[in-house]
Amino acid sequence: MSAESLPVAIRKGVFLEVARLIEPMTDAERRAALPRLKELRRELRTGEHARAGAVTALLIAGAVCHTAPSGAAEWIAGRDFDVPSWAQRPLLALLDARPAAWQRDVALRLAHGLSLRPADPFGWDTPVPYEIAEYLLRRSDTPPPAEPGLVREWMRDRGSPEPRRWRAPLPPGPDLYARLRADGFTPVLAPLVFDADTVQQLSGPWAAKGPDQRWPAVLARLAAEGVIDRPAFLARGFARLVRGGAAGEQRTYLELLRALAPAAAELADNRRALLALLDGDSVVAGSALEWLAALDAAAPLGADEVAEAAGVLAARPEKKLVRALLAWLDRVAADGRTAVALSGIAGCFGHPDRQLQAQALKVLKRHIGPVEGESLLELRAAALLLDPAHAAAAAELLGLPVESGPLGAEQDRLPEPDRLPQPPRPAPAPAPLGTPAEVAEELAAALAADDESVRFERVLDGLVRQVWTDRAALAAALAPVLRPDNDWQALGRIARVATGATPAPRVLSALQSRRGRIFGHWEFRGPLGEFLAARLHETAWRLAADPVPFLLATPTRANGALEARELVTRLERYEELGIQPGPVDFAQALLRTAADGGGEGAERLTSDAGRRLAAWLRGGGLPRQTSTAVPAGTRRPGVQDWEGRRYADQPGLDEEQLDRLAIPALDVPGVDPDPGPPEAVRALLGPAAPFHRRSAVDDTTPSARWTALLPHHREELALRLVGQLADSARDAPVRGNARLLPLLAEADGPCGFAVHQALAYGLGAGHAEDRSATVDALLALAAQQQLDPDALGRETLELLAVGAVKPNRLAATLRELADPAPQTAWRVLAVLLPGLLDGPSSAPGAPGGPSGGPSGGRPPRGAAELVAVAVDTARRSGARGPIAAVTRTAARKGGTKLLAEARTLAALLGG
Repeated sequence: MSAESLPVAIRKGVFLEVARLIEPMTDAERRAALPRLKELRRELRTGEHARAGAVTALLIAGAVCHTAPSGAAEWIAGRDFDVPSWAQRPLLALLDARPAAWQRDVALRLAHGLSLRPADPFGWDTPVPYEIAEYLLRRSDTPPPAEPGLVREWMRDRGSPEPRRWRAPLPPGPDLYARLRADGFTPVLAPLVFDADTVQQLSGPWAAKGPDQRWPAVLARLAAEGVIDRPAFLARGFARLVRGGAAGEQRTYLELLRALAPAAAELADNRRALLALLDGDSVVAGSALEWLAALDAAAPLGADEVAEAAGVLAARPEKKLVRALLAWLDRVAADGRTAVALSGIAGCFGHPDRQLQAQALKVLKRHIGPVEGESLLELRAAALLLDPAHAAAAAELLGLPVESGPLGAEQDRLPEPDRLPQPPRPAPAPAPLGTPAEVAEELAAALAADDESVRFERVLDGLVRQVWTDRAALAAALAPVLRPDNDWQALGRIARVATGATPAPRVLSALQSRRGRIFGHWEFRGPLGEFLAARLHETAWRLAADPVPFLLATPTRANGALEARELVTRLERYEELGIQPGPVDFAQALLRTAADGGGEGAERLTSDAGRRLAAWLRGGGLPRQTSTAVPAGTRRPGVQDWEGRRYADQPGLDEEQLDRLAIPALDVPGVDPDPGPPEAVRALLGPAAPFHRRSAVDDTTPSARWTALLPHHREELALRLVGQLADSARDAPVRGNARLLPLLAEADGPCGFAVHQALAYGLGAGHAEDRSATVDALLALAAQQQLDPDALGRETLELLAVGAVKPNRLAATLRELADPAPQTAWRVLAVLLPGLLDGPSSAPGAPGGPSGGPSGGRPPRGAAELVAVAVDTARRSGARGPIAAVTRTAARKGGTKLLAEARTLAALLGG
């Protein structure tokens, strides 16, 4: 056979001819053909018109021309290795002809490689390396190895609705139980389900007609039949839960364990794991407590184990868990183990929920009997943690004096002042990056954390500076940093422009399209995103075809602000070099510059941009506009009704004001010059811009870079961000949007309706970290004396009335706020409570709304939590004076938590 016979057949894509040529080849001939095959693989991989048949033929040839198992496994494990069903027969025939030792070694290497290969959470197809690994394991009579990746792909393969041709003979149809029962791999791989990342597989198979055909039920059935080693399987399951993980993962594995329905004897073998699970995910902890209670009923636990479980659960915030604990301790005490039960009950006295404290006192009353000595001292010490509302009940049970200690009269407590942080002062931005190595280091960090505005600005400016100085040195420094997996990131793409990897004609084409094919990603939708995209496009053009020594708009402060004297210095250098500023870069520089008297020397500038800067500083910079509330149901041209609620709006700048931001456009071939301010500036600041969510920023994830665009205009920023902050409070809340609120608080400018509406959405954010970010913003604004708690309460009540925020989330945020700032939290609550209990129109100055509470007829679900927070906050703030709605609610008959908390609050306020 000639040296080119095999490559020619591969290029033709004739599989049978390829197989016929390879079959008689010796190992030496196959090794000799490898260099040409590798060269051909690189050629076909990058070729734009490579025939699919040629690629498949090449992959088949390379798989069996590697006589070393390591090389064959590496070839097959390539991401581009795929064999269509119509090409499998030639490959299988060639694999069958290889020695059994080769088959075994390749199979084991492929199985190990599957464990190193990241799981594809969206993948539906089983990867070809798994199918070949399974085929070779069976052909060589090799037991499957205990590889997590092999387990994961085995489960995906067995759960798929359509079997592959080369899979092991299995019963037809989608019956998962029948497949696994007949599968020789099941006894080995099924017990390892807990050791691999199998959450996606356990949720299927998608072809299952009912729960009995899903993995948990089928594996439980196989374990009951002895196909799977049940004791070892259970032990692995409990160990998997103890290792922890995301809540969704934990609950998926818990479902499998619950399907196994462990008996008391099996629970006893895993009692230490059960105790450890009490400190984990709330659902897992609830099941662990249920199992411990069942084990305790069959064979009583030791006193130390009961005490350990009670100590962990009593400290948990979940009321459902603590109620279940008290019910179990009630049974433990009834069994005669009174001392340990009472000790556990006493541990619940410090729970923040007053109803749980009352339940603990009721359980204590049933079992206390004559208590003395150390037990009595322990109970009395724990009782000091009770809410003052339970002072009389505790005194009756334990003989405590009601008038002393934390159980004493409410009037003896002194009001707590707010503990506010120091007003935020924007930190100076770091010095410019001075070398290609520094740019490479910062770029790598920015690509790893792609939403940090200070680093983003430094890298952008550093790329511009180094291209001006030495593009070749920059390209060499960035080569190890730029990879295909960060090509979707803005800085990754613009760095490729800087190094020349993205040629100037492509950049020009993107500019000519006016839509941006270089920067067209989710971050660049909406007026803020489009403005950022325009700046990046302009920078890309300067990097590709018209370098400059630095950017004008790079901030000198961490919040995005630019000192006027620094901008004057930069424009002086541009004038010396005869450089025309980019219109978007110049507009951004002006928007970041405040007219604070620091622009000495601006009047000496002679360029058009210099004269514009001097006029900008003389005229006071960008006018600060107030936002107004557009009533719900209002419709006008360009603005849609926002889901039945009101929203903020501004008139925008007129053409004369916008012209102050305009300089002559750059001369870019094929791009018409804009005679006025750049289109992105007009979209950002022009009149009648509909900034509410549905028409401007729908489904756009906000970036921390956005707040650095208008650092002196807090109200304008809030107006443009409120849509994303509303998404934080939805039924399916978006995570992370409220992290912009502390950055908003660090900006300059007054706080009007838009800022307070944004904060109101943050109060109702669905994720704990977003609520904490809101509290940080509230404290920072209060420290600046820019927060109006009454206005915040009114706007929160408005959103509560239309269902845009939920009471339980508001309660969590206000409880967190009340810890450092009880006075501020109480002012918000004092406005919220009347509307919450009687209807929004009952609150002083509140907007109109449906009567009878935000739900239209009665206080909404979760109102009791808000009233409970109000009790604690009123106590700490020293609030006095009755609130009519609270007094009326307290007078109603019933024993609900809402009524109990209202009675406590009414008594505290003197109503």
